[in-house]
Amino acid sequence: MKTSFYTCLLIICLTSLTTKANGVSPYLPLKTDPLFELELEKLSTVAKLPILTKPYHAATIYKYMTKVKTSHPALYQRLNAYIKRYKKASAITHFSAQYNHSFKDDALVANQRGLNIDDSFKFTTSSFWQANEHLIFNGGGTFYDGEMVPNNSYVSFGWDVFQVDIGYREHWLSPTQEGALLMSTQAKPALNVTISNPELLTDWNVKYEFSLGQLEKQGGIQFDTDKAPVSGKPNLLSMHLSLQPFDWWTLGFNRTFMFGGEGNTSLKDVWNAIIDPVSNDNCGGESDLIDCTQEFGNQQAAISNKFNISPFGFPLSLSWEYAGEDTREYSNYQFGNIAQNFGLFIPYLTESLALNVEYSKFHTAWYVHHIYDEGYSNDKIKMGHWWGNMKAANDGAGGNATSMRIDWQTTMIDQVTMLYRTATIDSSSIADYKRSHEIELKFKKMVKNAFVDLTINAGEGTLGDKFLSTSVSYTW
Repeated sequence: MKTSFYTCLLIICLTSLTTKANGVSPYLPLKTDPLFELELEKLSTVAKLPILTKPYHAATIYKYMTKVKTSHPALYQRLNAYIKRYKKASAITHFSAQYNHSFKDDALVANQRGLNIDDSFKFTTSSFWQANEHLIFNGGGTFYDGEMVPNNSYVSFGWDVFQVDIGYREHWLSPTQEGALLMSTQAKPALNVTISNPELLTDWNVKYEFSLGQLEKQGGIQFDTDKAPVSGKPNLLSMHLSLQPFDWWTLGFNRTFMFGGEGNTSLKDVWNAIIDPVSNDNCGGESDLIDCTQEFGNQQAAISNKFNISPFGFPLSLSWEYAGEDTREYSNYQFGNIAQNFGLFIPYLTESLALNVEYSKFHTAWYVHHIYDEGYSNDKIKMGHWWGNMKAANDGAGGNATSMRIDWQTTMIDQVTMLYRTATIDSSSIADYKRSHEIELKFKKMVKNAFVDLTINAGEGTLGDKFLSTSVSYTW
């Protein structure tokens, strides 16, 4: 009886929301077009965009662009010139071809869906066809050295208050630009179903995003220690909810659930894990869960904050994430195994300079799990912060990561970007780690209606492996 009541209530709410709703929206680039994505982050700061996830809906950005038309006309013009392609019924919105050459050891490229430095080529593309106001087909992906990642391939349907995406839609659950604690583009996306709202709800600008997907097959899954490990395809559930209490502060809540891969999981199991993680994920001690073979899986949660402020007319963004890999003292309301993420973004350090700085601190047990031997990963790549791949796959040691990026827009070379990353791993019995260093220099020049990029990447990993590579790319 209760189920029927809540079902009817949900139908009534959705009907009232969609009666006057508009159609669905395509998505803007995520970790594929750095120059345009920098302009989006500038808009986010200046216009106080109340969004803590990516990719951005094109409709949301188009709405907030008008806020800077007078105050920042150059920014408005650049955004408007790019976003025009999304106002057509169909378009190829992005294409790039990249050739790489590596001189030393291999290394994983941060936030690039499993790409390695020694992969000799990479092609990325995205396109869409809007069949009608409520239906969009998106096609594309990333191709490199025998690997095809369909990260831009999905179908979208619904309304602007309830959009459904089915396919390989990506998720970045963080206000930061270079490292997300829970979900990023470090690994390839899972095949998933996502619901979200391009049109923000109420005067508090409420944004929601829920996703359920299935990861690649992985080995070493062991719910019962008395049985041999098995191979399977775990499921991944993510949830996001955010609101804007004040025009300068956006507050968000994120959770991820990695579960299954062996046997069947019911909706009741999922719901119980959501409302009572202690009794479903913490076996023994003060928990009600005595049978450890009944553990739900691997859960993470985070509270995200973004402060868009302008002291003395100087716009900047401050971000802070507080996350837990587990509960503390068997309490559903306390985070254990803490990770924190801090960010500072100054879009106009000068008229032509932008600065982004991020620092992350991890306690133990992040991105590893006793049930899943490969940890919080998809196709053996960690799905959260790039720091997770700086240590052995089953190493629960903590550590920290820092990144600093300077973007300089010039007249001779359209954009010069310098990005520095460094990471440390705390004392570990698995390996003798050292501080890593990486520096990336990128030079971008416009040639007719496209951009040509030259990138130099060099550094040393936490295990002492040194790398050096160059790449040339063409982006339309």
